[in-house]
Amino acid sequence: MTINPSFPIEATAVLKGLSYAAMRQVMLQQAREHELQVVENSECAVSIEVSAYGQYRLEPSEAGIRIQISAARPDRLFMLKDSFGDTLSLLLPDRAKELRWSDSATQPSRPPNLHFTTVQSITPVGTAFLRVRIKADDLSSFQDDAIHFRLLLPAADCTDPEWPSLSENGSTLWPKGEKALHRPAYTTRWIDRNAGLMDFDIFLHDGGRVTNWVRRARAGDQLVIAGPGGGGIPDSSKVCIFADETAFPAVARILEALPVDGSGQVTLVAAGGEACGYPITGPSGVTITWLTREEASDLSNRVLEAHAAHPDHFLWLASEKSDVTPVREALKANKPTPGTSYIAAYWSKP
Repeated sequence: MTINPSFPIEATAVLKGLSYAAMRQVMLQQAREHELQVVENSECAVSIEVSAYGQYRLEPSEAGIRIQISAARPDRLFMLKDSFGDTLSLLLPDRAKELRWSDSATQPSRPPNLHFTTVQSITPVGTAFLRVRIKADDLSSFQDDAIHFRLLLPAADCTDPEWPSLSENGSTLWPKGEKALHRPAYTTRWIDRNAGLMDFDIFLHDGGRVTNWVRRARAGDQLVIAGPGGGGIPDSSKVCIFADETAFPAVARILEALPVDGSGQVTLVAAGGEACGYPITGPSGVTITWLTREEASDLSNRVLEAHAAHPDHFLWLASEKSDVTPVREALKANKPTPGTSYIAAYWSKP
């Protein structure tokens, strides 16, 4: 049985001896935590929709619990399976090892969201960014519902890197120890799927591992990425956006996707304010305000005040963790409607 006609690809698994009632509560808690839509919730089944990615469905069976995951695309199906496996590993590691999906016989040896790319060019953007263009064989999975991905960077002195593989339960096995990979998240700034080309922008800061990598990188170098993933472009013509430099590429892409009659307000925080020179524009109905870090010391309060004044606007916030946490807690206390906000800590202070 398919959960939703919009998600025609599916995989199932059975976990023996588990309590449906207990796992149902776990799934509902996950839905509350991540503001996901609960499609069904009963003693017979619980179904949760993950944005445009797909759906989870759990139901009791004679052996224990039957899990069904459906999605619109094979890569989205893998992402949901991988996420479920990670959650199960945290709660019940022994049971997670027993997990076997119905489509496991057709799975490759490496995660299907792994892409081996080649650096094409590196060019400055503004005063504090470098734009990297990469080329890959297939970037068709990078759609507007998931505009983020991860760089997979081995240690600087590693000459024989190890890349992730798939375990028997369908989860990603990441290299550990000296072969562990640095996996920071970045945003697809521009993409030509037909040509297999993609741009992403790196905010430069001294001591950062990605900054060190990009300053050494040259055209022709290999770069391995994993994705897509993370949030997509909001499905709203009214936005209320707050971001520091780490989120400028995402903000720029969101504003480019707004309709010509889009409206809202955008507050951007940078060390030198607008002097950072990063190009961000939007429709005429969008007001863009630049602040220095000193001027944005009360960013959390600014966000909450703006949200209270414009409750019908999609709220989008990405910044340092201490700016984000108070906003996330305040919104959760008010039980927001799923799909009306995106709140993310893109980095944290040491």
